Amino acid sequence: MLYHLFLTLHLAALIVMAGTTLIDYIAYQTFWKLFDQKKEVPTDLLQLMNKLPRLLGIGAAVIITTGIGMMALTNGVFGEQLWFRIKFGLVVLIILNGLLAGRGQGIKLRKLLNEDIADVTGQISRVRVNLSRFHLMQLAMFLAIIFLSVFKFN
Repeated sequence: MLYHLFLTLHLAALIVMAGTTLIDYIAYQTFWKLFDQKKEVPTDLLQLMNKLPRLLGIGAAVIITTGIGMMALTNGVFGEQLWFRIKFGLVVLIILNGLLAGRGQGIKLRKLLNEDIADVTGQISRVRVNLSRFHLMQLAMFLAIIFLSVFKFN
């Protein structure tokens, strides 16, 4: 019973993280569209986007906690399987990529938006490309995790 509770929470956290990443990607695409049209910062949208990392952090904490719980309950039976090792590596990459690349580019964008837009247009364009790549990489890794979890090959 406890294993199924952990598994349910684990899957729910994965959905929260993947869904939040998708919403963040859509929010950034909307941000760029509004920014291009009006040449001003859509501050309301930016405020919403600032709240999304908290959801990602909560999801990551739940995934890690329930993953450890499931491993303890099964005496680490999945830990020896190739699909799990790849999945675990992808989870670590998602967290590191989010902390290093995604967060870093978001902070850089917010700093650039506080400066004169005409002076930093090239830098903003680079951040835009980097954030788009970041989101697509994150979503691809989430898809790979789901694939691995469903097929569980050895």
